Amino acid sequence: RIKYFEELLEKRKPYGSMEVWYKNHRQKLSVFEVKLEYLIYNQYNGRIASFVKSYEKQNGKQLDPENPQDKNKIEEFLWNSNVPGNKNTKRSLKDQGQLKYGIVTKDGVIIDGNRRAYLVKEVHTGPGPIYFRAVVLEETLDENAKEIMRLETTYQMGEDAKVDYNAIEKYLKCKDLREFKFEEE
Repeated sequence: RIKYFEELLEKRKPYGSMEVWYKNHRQKLSVFEVKLEYLIYNQYNGRIASFVKSYEKQNGKQLDPENPQDKNKIEEFLWNSNVPGNKNTKRSLKDQGQLKYGIVTKDGVIIDGNRRAYLVKEVHTGPGPIYFRAVVLEETLDENAKEIMRLETTYQMGEDAKVDYNAIEKYLKCKDLREFKFEEE
């Protein structure tokens, strides 16, 4: 996956750009059309955190988004997180295509756009690869987990979401932020 993203960044022309508040300043970052097959769901995404953590506690194992069965379980959680909102987004994707860009790490972990990426896959018809438009960050999740968590939280919970987060998801995100030593304010 990293090789795919290195080649994508070096050899492909960007689809567009997006302004992102990242590393304490506004940056205009390139958006690329990324083959969905190279992306990995972020199973600890704020939208589905309660589903995932509950499942992992009950089953005594962590979900691995690279395992096809676990990937299906994550997709089930994404769908069930807001069925009416997902139906609306599917309709919008069919009619207009992907309008809002995602954010992914250079190793393919989806930081913002898990739900959208899943629904892009669901509405795709015909042969050929499925593309998800996203900013590709310059680092992997492991290289800068705290800053990427800040970015994820800003984009997922800091804006007026069309498909809102459940209260428990917000509380779990706060708990995760505390574990990364973010201050209360």
